[in-house]
Amino acid sequence: MPLTQPSTLELNTLRALADFSHKKVVEVGAGDGRLTWPLAAEAARWVSLDPDDCEIGEAVKATRLPPFPDALLVVGDGRSLSLPADYFDIAFFSWSLC
Repeated sequence: MPLTQPSTLELNTLRALADFSHKKVVEVGAGDGRLTWPLAAEAARWVSLDPDDCEIGEAVKATRLPPFPDALLVVGDGRSLSLPADYFDIAFFSWSLC
């Protein structure tokens, strides 16, 4: 599991800022998936990128603990995305600069 679970306030704030329901989302800087798992279940498609393979590994480990939504977890750099413009509705970038 992620080292820290997001608070209800944090998740409610994110949901107030963006409606993830039935949207195609690309998450840049997913880290250990602490925000991926609570939000991805709402989306039509969720792709999570992080350049750190250890962090993505932690996110993958969390998938062993049901229930978990479908999400594609990828070691990758958001600066070099090569996705078509219609591939996602929302680009989600949170906490990666901290």
